[in-house]
Amino acid sequence: MKTKLRSYGLFDYFNIVLMLFLGAICVLPLLHVVALSFSSSPAVLSNQVYFWPVEFTTAAYQRAFEDPQLLKSFWVSIKRVCLGVSIGLFVTCMAGYVLSKGGGRDGIAGHKFFIIFFIFALLFNGGLIPTYLLITNMGLYNSIWAIVLPGLTNVFYIILIMNFFSTLPKSLEESAFLDGANHFQVFYKIYLPLSVPVVATVGLFMVVFEWNEFFAGQIYMKADNVPLSTFIKSAITLPDFSTSDPEELQKLNFRSISSAQVVFAALPILALFPVLQKFFTRGIVIGGVKE
Repeated sequence: MKTKLRSYGLFDYFNIVLMLFLGAICVLPLLHVVALSFSSSPAVLSNQVYFWPVEFTTAAYQRAFEDPQLLKSFWVSIKRVCLGVSIGLFVTCMAGYVLSKGGGRDGIAGHKFFIIFFIFALLFNGGLIPTYLLITNMGLYNSIWAIVLPGLTNVFYIILIMNFFSTLPKSLEESAFLDGANHFQVFYKIYLPLSVPVVATVGLFMVVFEWNEFFAGQIYMKADNVPLSTFIKSAITLPDFSTSDPEELQKLNFRSISSAQVVFAALPILALFPVLQKFFTRGIVIGGVKE
């Protein structure tokens, strides 16, 4: 124990203090929002609430769930995450596999072209107006595909998976080819089972993006068909809380209701992250190493 304590240097203590500071910056605002959502209206309006509920009540959640658009937007977000992550992971892994084969006689034809294509796509995009015209002319406006297809994959994710695939032993692939397998069978039966950490990491990135991204819903969807992130953003920036009931005014206020909506929107990500967290560090480190 003494040896272990002596091994701590100045950098270790600085690192611990820095991590605690960064952790507090991330956690304390969340605790404040949770406390606001469970506090009474007079306590919130008089700024008595910090990191613990004052005069505990669930009235804000009851009022938030009275809005049918909340659950409707929640269902749109569920569909967006399921479609976007499943199709996006498939496309990203396939692109990473193709690029990991390299060029030349034993590689994939057109390898250099695809490398230049993805680097160009990483640096430039079509812009908002051309993308909007493309979506509307394809007849996708106000459909789930209008918010799924534009962000289906990311070049950074492709590079991450390509680097991981490049580290797998070539002998596995060669043995499979000798047994009569083709590229798709090698990808599906060998590469994917060995790539769980990096695929889970990229999947977590995609889930967080699809769940939190609100701009596409604001541009391409009608008000009654927006995902949850767009609904929450609109509810916070343009609040619609009006009542003539004095008792309800005593129980509720805009800050409590919007806090309850934010907590409800954050719960799925908070529940998913501990499940995938064990793969997160491994996936980033292994996929980011290029020898």
